[in-house]
Amino acid sequence: MCNVENHQSSRYIAIDLLKKSIPLTIWNESKENLDHLKEEILAHPLFKHSIIEKLNNANYSLEKIQDIHLEYQHSIVEIFTDALLMAQFQAKQLDPKIFPTIKMYPRFLIAFNINDEFGLSSENNSYQNTPLNAHFCLFHRVLHDLKISKNKIDDYKCSSESNNVRLFLESTYSDYIKIVLALAIAEQQVITFSPPLKEAVKGLNIPTNEGYYDVHGTTDDTSISAADDLHEEDLWLLLNHSLHLTNFSEIRETALKYCDLWYEFWNKMENI
Repeated sequence: MCNVENHQSSRYIAIDLLKKSIPLTIWNESKENLDHLKEEILAHPLFKHSIIEKLNNANYSLEKIQDIHLEYQHSIVEIFTDALLMAQFQAKQLDPKIFPTIKMYPRFLIAFNINDEFGLSSENNSYQNTPLNAHFCLFHRVLHDLKISKNKIDDYKCSSESNNVRLFLESTYSDYIKIVLALAIAEQQVITFSPPLKEAVKGLNIPTNEGYYDVHGTTDDTSISAADDLHEEDLWLLLNHSLHLTNFSEIRETALKYCDLWYEFWNKMENI
């Protein structure tokens, strides 16, 4: 059996264990609530933002694309693995609420996302296992390709919108369910905005067939080596598993607030 098949088999085993660890009635009730929430999130103006078309049409200068990437790095790229590791750590909150050792199920599933982010593996194993292929490192290569000087990187002052997005994610670090929720939305944001950002970079005659923009997107696109859709699906499954332990209206409020902040971020990027 190839590595990808082993990877998926292990993933399915973890998902099955999650489903069997709580009553089916609770699982189904949570799924119904989350299905409605996902529909509400996807209908949010964020995911139809007018900057998407502008990026796809390469309407921005090199300087503006440089600035957008520095802002994007601060808002999400730099701290994404921090949030994943905090989610994995805070899964310990489940043990006294469900049963001892249950934390290992979500930790196992989150590990697939962490391994991908750290450059340890990819869905088609097309990249060597090295820290240099960690997604944060690959993003820094994009900054280099965009000819952003070290002085600009060191001296750049990020917008309040970028800082707000970052601080919101960081504010969830003490709450397992809220971290997982924010990460699920962040993955959808990545799925939506990575292809347009890639087109904007390509429009500057910068190759994007390898590196950061090759490993971000969905498994439906066979031209790239990305699996963000699987990671997002896993995060929603983790929410499905734990939603009954919290107040759903608070979760909905948190989700829409994060979407609002991302929308304000892209408003700023559109006119940067």
